[in-house]
Amino acid sequence: MDLKAKIKIAIAVALSGALLLLAYEVFFWFTHVYENDARVQTYFTNISAQVDGKIETIHVAEGEKVEQGQLLITLFHDDITLNIRSLRTDLALEQESRENLKSERDAFQDELRTKLDTQREKIRAFEEELRSVDERLRLARKDLARMRVLVGKKLAPETRLIAEQDKTAVLQGRISLLQGSVAVARKEFDQIKATGKQLEIIGNKIKISEIREAKILNAIDQQQVYLDYRKIRSPIAGLVGKIYHYKGEYLEDGVKILMLHDPKLYWVEAYVDEDQIRHVRVGQEVLISLDAYPFEDFYGKVQFIGNVTTNGSASTGGNGRGGKAGVSAERVPVRVSLENPPPNVTPGMRATVNIRMYENIRLW
Repeated sequence: MDLKAKIKIAIAVALSGALLLLAYEVFFWFTHVYENDARVQTYFTNISAQVDGKIETIHVAEGEKVEQGQLLITLFHDDITLNIRSLRTDLALEQESRENLKSERDAFQDELRTKLDTQREKIRAFEEELRSVDERLRLARKDLARMRVLVGKKLAPETRLIAEQDKTAVLQGRISLLQGSVAVARKEFDQIKATGKQLEIIGNKIKISEIREAKILNAIDQQQVYLDYRKIRSPIAGLVGKIYHYKGEYLEDGVKILMLHDPKLYWVEAYVDEDQIRHVRVGQEVLISLDAYPFEDFYGKVQFIGNVTTNGSASTGGNGRGGKAGVSAERVPVRVSLENPPPNVTPGMRATVNIRMYENIRLW
C-alpha cells in the first residue's frame, strides 16, 4: 500500500473518530447537565464563648476527632472557683447557725412546757385547797349560827360561841390567803406563757436563716453557670477544622475560637445556569469527579434545588450553553449527595458533576 493510501486511511479513521466523538458530545449535550464549577460542602459549627475571658487551655488540635460533650476550650476561672469556695463556706456556717437555733428552740420549748405544767399543778393544788377550806367555812358558819341559838337560850356557854367565831374567822382568813395565792399563781402562769413569744422570735430567725441559705445556694448556682460558660464543650461529634485563637488570648463573647464539622456529612454544591435548571429534578443520578481524585468516579443524587439565584458569567461559568458571551446569567444552586466519599475529602474541594436527565439513558 502506497503512502497516499495510508494517508487516506488515516484521515478516514480520524474523521470517523471525530464524528463519533462529536456524536457522543452531542448526545451527551442533550442527555446530561454538566457543571465543572462545583465544590464539596458541609455544615460548619463555629465555637465561641458566651462570656468574655482569657483562654487557659485548648484541649484539641486541628484535624482531631471529638465526641459530643467533649471539653474543647477552658477559659481562666480562678476567681469563680474562689467565689464558689467562699460561698460554700458561708453556706456551711449558715446551716450550722440554723441548727443551733433549732436546738435552742427545742430546748426552750421543753423548758417552757415543763414550767407551764408545774405552774398548772401549783394552781390546781391551790384551787383544791381553796375548795376544801371553803367547804369547811360553810360548815363552820352553820355551827356558829347553831351555837348562837344555843347560847341565846342558855343551853351552851359563851366560850363555845367565841370558839366557833374564832374558827370561822380563821377559815375566812385562810380562804382570802388561798384566793390571793391562786391569783398570783395564775399571773405567774400568764407570765411564763408570755415568754413563749420567744419561740416565735427564734422561729423567725430560723426562717431568715433559710432565706439566707436559699440566696447563697442561688449565688452558688449562678457562679456554677459562669464556671460552665468557661468550660466550652463540643455540641456535636465531629472534626476540628480550624483553630483561630490560642492559649493566653483574651476574647470577647461571640468571637469564633474554633470550627467543627461532621466528617460523615458532605455534599457537592453546583450552580446550574438558569436555562438548564428545567432539566434538573430531585432524585436524579449524578456522576461526580473530584479534582483531588482524577482517576476515580463518585456518585450521588440531586437532593435539593435552590429557590434563590446567584449572578454569574455565562461566558465563563458552568457548561457554557446558557446565555450569550459576556452576558450575565443567573445560576441556581443545586445540592448533590456524595455517596462513599474518599477518606481525605475536605470542604472546598473542586468537583465536576454530570446530572443524568433521563433515567433510561445511561452513559455510566
